Amino acid sequence: MRPSRIVAFSLSVILMLLFVSAAMAQTDATAEPQAETTQQPASNPTATRPAAAQATPTATAGAAQQTYTVRYGDNLFRIALRFGTTTRAMAEANGIVNPNLIFTGQVLNIPSTGAATPTATATAVPPTATPPASGEAYVVQRGDTLLSIASRFSTTVSALIRANNIPNQNIIFTGQRLTIPAAGTSAPTTAGSNTDAAAAPESTIIENAGFAYGIEAFAFGQDLAAIRQELGEVGANWVKVRVDWRALEPVQGEINFAELDGIVNALNTDEFNILLTVTNSPTWARTAVDENGPPDDLADYGTFVGALAARYADRVDAYEVWDEPNLRRNWRCDTNGNPTICDIDYVELLTAAYDAVKSADSSAMVITGGLAPTGFNDGINAINDRIYLATILANGAGTVSDAIGAHPGGWANPPDAVCCDQSTGVETHFEDASFYFLDNLEAYRQIMIDGGNGGTPIWVTKFGWGSSEDGDAPSANNVFYTYTSLSEQALYVPRAFELGQGLGYVGPMILDNLNGCQGLPSRPEACYAALIAPDGQPRPLFEAVASIEKPEPEAPERPLPPTSEPEMTPEATPEATEAS
Repeated sequence: MRPSRIVAFSLSVILMLLFVSAAMAQTDATAEPQAETTQQPASNPTATRPAAAQATPTATAGAAQQTYTVRYGDNLFRIALRFGTTTRAMAEANGIVNPNLIFTGQVLNIPSTGAATPTATATAVPPTATPPASGEAYVVQRGDTLLSIASRFSTTVSALIRANNIPNQNIIFTGQRLTIPAAGTSAPTTAGSNTDAAAAPESTIIENAGFAYGIEAFAFGQDLAAIRQELGEVGANWVKVRVDWRALEPVQGEINFAELDGIVNALNTDEFNILLTVTNSPTWARTAVDENGPPDDLADYGTFVGALAARYADRVDAYEVWDEPNLRRNWRCDTNGNPTICDIDYVELLTAAYDAVKSADSSAMVITGGLAPTGFNDGINAINDRIYLATILANGAGTVSDAIGAHPGGWANPPDAVCCDQSTGVETHFEDASFYFLDNLEAYRQIMIDGGNGGTPIWVTKFGWGSSEDGDAPSANNVFYTYTSLSEQALYVPRAFELGQGLGYVGPMILDNLNGCQGLPSRPEACYAALIAPDGQPRPLFEAVASIEKPEPEAPERPLPPTSEPEMTPEATPEATEAS
């Protein structure tokens, strides 16, 4: 080939390549990205999570706007936490209609810190909202979700879905016209629900699970008038009070009801529902006294709880039987002089309490003791909570209780986080599923379904996030309290309430706690989680919980015991035939 032809051919190839490159660049510039989650694709099981260093926010500060590029594993809630803002502020700053849909590689504008409202939650209701006139529709605005629209017009997400034939509740569009159902139609799927409980699969939803907002208050030896005022400001439906059997009955048969009478009467006057957590045997009732544990004679516990139920019939609504019995410190026995977890079956204690309570006050509910989430399982110091739960259900706990108690925790991991996604600033306590609020609840639910207890609700009798930001440094074992700031604490708790309500199988959720700094000074961890700071002033968490709109809870339906074999008639039993 002649040199001139070679040159001409080369030039034509170069021109074609330039043309193709330009066309591709134009296509990339105009193509609309497809919606995708930022989670790991199922088709790539060998892909690994980005290194912790890569999880660090990579915001760039321009002259007028700070931005962040979405990475694999991100969601809008966690990005908002990283930059000290809120999900709603992020959505509004970026024109995001559905906060659940963001794109890997998407560049987000970070709103200025001053624009964020620390205590804003997804349940906040706009101060002014006029429902459309009959026959008119509501036009979806930028930043709207079905949840916010339902809250604005005093209806429910499920009612909006039905009224508008919405196939996916997570996708609505700016400019879309929605019919607002008339007030009073389409009852919510769960008690008092105005959240997206319809998102839960039908198999997991329990009608009238009894979701409600609760908080634990340490009332013994405290200013009861001040506690009542604080509880009223927080707006809880339920109040949990820990009853130390050891303190009330130091001598067998001599129960000192005086202070508990005052507490119960005061809470009843204020129309709170009351949960009593009854734990800690007196020294006269057990041989091993170095730590807490069950009585040698389980009937003694039944006698004490029965006395409470008889005295407070129609005033105390529920009894939680013991506290975290899967830990040695709460269920200790000494075997050959060595401390270990008792081999006494917890279900036997539960049965004694259930029979005693129901005999004295059939309307009172009995809840299993909330378990401590722990992956540790040496059989001496702790038993894995999932194993423990499966075991007691197999031994019949579901037949002698009205709900299963749970302490899902969360340590320093955000409520939406799942194992083992290390969040920014969390250096420990992220490596196991037991460290995650949502993982714990979902694991318990699956265990209950597998064990034939799918109709039984979970009562979250203790949950919360602690922060040592305004207090003394925690011990080395509790370093995770240093990871959570007071502002993060104020964001995590309302979100956890929202998640629990949306699951569809959670009853009352009891926040830990109102006043641990003052009411339980011997336990620093109680102070870290408290709404009232060590100096007696409300923490940001106080206002965050108070600002949650709390509809009146419905009374939960008591579950029926698991189906058993049909009872044989006397004529059909061998014993009866022989006797005749």
